[in-house]
Amino acid sequence: MTLMTGAQALAAQLHREGVTRLFGLPGDQIMHLLDALHDEPGIAFTTTRHEQATTYMADGYARISGREGCALVVPGIGLYNAGAGLATAYAASSPVLLLAGQIPRDAIDRGTGALHEIHRQLDIVAPVAGHTQGIRHAADVPAAVHRAFAALRTGRPRPAVLDIPPEALAEKADVTLLDAAEPRRTAPDPDAVRAAAALLRNAERPLLWAGGGAVTAGAHAALTAIAEHLQTPIVTTREGKGAVDDRHPLSVGTMWFNPRLRPVLDDADAVLAIGTRFTGSGIAPHIPLVHIDADPTEFDRQHTAAVAVAADAALAAEALLAELRRTCPPRPSRTAETQAMRTTVDRQLAAIGPQAAIVDTLRATLPDDAVLIPCTTTVGYMCHMRYPVHTPRGYLATSYMGTLGFAFPTGLGAKAARPDLPVVTVNGDGGFLFAAAELATAVQYGINTVNIVFDDGAYGNSNRDQRERFGGREIGTTLHNPDWARLARSFGAYGLAVGSPADLGPALRDALAADRPTVISVPIPRLPSPF
Repeated sequence: MTLMTGAQALAAQLHREGVTRLFGLPGDQIMHLLDALHDEPGIAFTTTRHEQATTYMADGYARISGREGCALVVPGIGLYNAGAGLATAYAASSPVLLLAGQIPRDAIDRGTGALHEIHRQLDIVAPVAGHTQGIRHAADVPAAVHRAFAALRTGRPRPAVLDIPPEALAEKADVTLLDAAEPRRTAPDPDAVRAAAALLRNAERPLLWAGGGAVTAGAHAALTAIAEHLQTPIVTTREGKGAVDDRHPLSVGTMWFNPRLRPVLDDADAVLAIGTRFTGSGIAPHIPLVHIDADPTEFDRQHTAAVAVAADAALAAEALLAELRRTCPPRPSRTAETQAMRTTVDRQLAAIGPQAAIVDTLRATLPDDAVLIPCTTTVGYMCHMRYPVHTPRGYLATSYMGTLGFAFPTGLGAKAARPDLPVVTVNGDGGFLFAAAELATAVQYGINTVNIVFDDGAYGNSNRDQRERFGGREIGTTLHNPDWARLARSFGAYGLAVGSPADLGPALRDALAADRPTVISVPIPRLPSPF
């Protein structure tokens, strides 16, 4: 046991758990922790300009690094402000730890009007967290932090939230620091694996459906081998992009509100789905489903599984591959068929409008290992359906949360985790201003993301709804925007403005070579729906 303050114990236990970076915004109740971090050289602190960016950055850091992302905010309104990023991490099954201050210990939940007081503040984040706990005394800090990391490293990753009052940070106590929580990966039941293999072995035209859980678990090698053994067409969800290299001849595309892939689904006589909740698309009820997921509550939620395998996606895929190799001879090639499917889908997407050509420019310009992060914008929607991803963790999306303003701050966290990789965000003019102040953060800490802002002078998707569904009765959807390049330069970033989407490629190459925080402004017309 060692005598130390609660803040020192918190910093030390975080470091033992492997935390090397914390994204936060200072404030009254957490100043003791900031002081303790000053003496913890193993943890770098990145100050944001708004609490919403703390959790977005932690999410991007987690999804790219494969380690937990950590954020720090004051209680009450700071916790509320961080909620959008926390909700997105929950939807995307991202291991984010949010540390929040609390009001003075004796005032908690008493309604005395203490600074930043919110009654039962952990209740407001409980719906978007897998684990919450209030810490009230310094001696309890190491065990509480350890429990949070154990939860983050067990089963399906979901955010964890801890709150702690200023007295618990300031007071001294004899504490025992703990070794890091070990990851706990659930192995598949052998009988379930055998049943899954038998179902797939008896299918003539199986389909592989890969979700975000396959990426998170690192199942890409086993998934690719299963697809090759069974000669299955491969479709992914948005979060599953990169689970299999899209250049693979069995890859058909992304299954997300994409009716062009309906014939591919309807042609299957069995589906192997790994790490997905099927949001936005589905399979016909008569098609037998093998569903592998770390979270058994996902089974039968949207589609009844003929075989359900509750397990880590990588462990289950590896076991299934071994069973298939043992019991099922390799199938004849279907690559000509799957490439014809892909060509048909790509042709249909290209016919929609100019956003298809924009996405093609992105892929042609970016290196294979680039990370692309689209916001909730029309060009971003086309990225979901058309942008090919070649590496695991090479594409980040909001999942079903659809949070506007997500891309730029999440990209900063991703780049902080992997400064060696090009990180490019795709933003609309509406969404980029949600967190544009973080240009100051990017410049201060040398976080060199390239951020493309597509400017149509509107919240484009909502404006299109008014034009197409409400007789052109526009209200509340048009915008007055700054000069984006000048705005970037005012922060000390690199600002580029191009005349049209046709000029994007050279500007993007220039920005990547500059290796500075960059904003590229691209004017676009009001675009048709990608759906």
